[in-house]
Amino acid sequence: MKLQALLKALLPLTALSGAALLLLPAQHSRAYSTLGGNLGFTQRDVRVFNNFEDFHANNNTNAESNFPGYTGCYLALWKGTADWASELRGGTGEGDSTQAGGLGSGGANFDAFWAGAADGVGSSNSNTMSAVSGCESGLVAYCEIPISDGWRIRYCEEWQWDDGPGPPLNNRMDLQGVCSHEYGHALGLGHSDDGSATMYPSINFNGVIERSIEADDVAGVQFVYGVRDANKPKITNISVTGLTMTITGSGFSSADNQVWFTPASTTSAGGTPKITLSNVSSDGSTLSFTIPSNAGPGDVMVKNSGNSNGDISNAWPTTIIPGGGCEAPANYCTSTPNSGGPFGAVMGFQGTASYSSNDLVLQCYGAVPNQFGIFYYGPAQTSAPFGNGQRCVGAGFQGTFRLPILQTNAFGDVSYALDYGQAPMNAGNGTIVDGMEYNFQFWFRDPGVGANFNLSDGLNVIFCP
Repeated sequence: MKLQALLKALLPLTALSGAALLLLPAQHSRAYSTLGGNLGFTQRDVRVFNNFEDFHANNNTNAESNFPGYTGCYLALWKGTADWASELRGGTGEGDSTQAGGLGSGGANFDAFWAGAADGVGSSNSNTMSAVSGCESGLVAYCEIPISDGWRIRYCEEWQWDDGPGPPLNNRMDLQGVCSHEYGHALGLGHSDDGSATMYPSINFNGVIERSIEADDVAGVQFVYGVRDANKPKITNISVTGLTMTITGSGFSSADNQVWFTPASTTSAGGTPKITLSNVSSDGSTLSFTIPSNAGPGDVMVKNSGNSNGDISNAWPTTIIPGGGCEAPANYCTSTPNSGGPFGAVMGFQGTASYSSNDLVLQCYGAVPNQFGIFYYGPAQTSAPFGNGQRCVGAGFQGTFRLPILQTNAFGDVSYALDYGQAPMNAGNGTIVDGMEYNFQFWFRDPGVGANFNLSDGLNVIFCP
């Protein structure tokens, strides 16, 4: 029976007039500490179970090209792990105005692999991140180990979380910065005595300095995994033509390379976290192959025929349309403030637009807490005043179609898993099949304000096979 080790990374807050301070100790030539062990090449995956109840953890809907296919907490947590990478993402590291120097500066034989969404919190070695309630006083987040067998990171719901990309406001906790610290523990690093280091054991409320690892953190990850090997596989470009992908770079083996892909769909927290294409041959600088049908937007990595930390490439962000034809659902239209908050309600989703996969989950964040509402859909887009908000879904000649009545949670968030075998999606004018395009919106009660109801923005979905 395997023993489980638990590490709680307490980030104390020293307050002065309501502001949190980072206390700066005397500097040492080596301030980092280690926990013992490291993540082997089979433990590079990172997944997120999005159970955050506070909508501020998911209100960023701005896509970033170096982190394709994900927004909200997924994007913040993906970015939080990416700065430990061996080199800048995609060769540029652009995408966040608070991090002009880019993301990816570890310079070690280590690169994390983004494996997308998980369907649950998993066990202590499932390599997942999620929210948790009932933390002890003062605890912000913690990482569970053993390191060699995996990890799990939990973010305490006693705090309000902010998913960026700008600095957090109103004493919210910066999700990306805390993730960078906790993932450092997953890599095998303890706390640092260097006050400028991401691994220093305190967090600053309204700053973003924890998002980027510093010199002492770099020294620590290089000590654990070794300085990046000169022969480490390196991806310098990826091109996609139809269903064929060509990877250009160096350090690939002539045979028995593996190519890793982010899954298009949510995966079981206890299941396989990545799509693997095995036995790929190369001339040393290029690999060309057919993209697996179940691969989606996210990371692509190459492992050559070796089995050491230096035999895995950097992670290259790649926009893959699942199955070669499914576009990711996209937000459009605008929402207006409601009695639950000043930002308006925002649509989100999990899963894909694949009709055969039947895995699309509609989400809405920032509606009025504990109120009833419905998701509804129609074939057209519009933008017209309606109640306290904007109607974004038009009827066209088919009409609009209501889904079951739901109730938002204490934070004003709600979700609904579509099932194309159920009414109104399985018959009549509301039938959903591959090739059809529909628009979705959440319509909810806003009692005591104006017309007593409001709406989210819209979500456009083009269904594919």
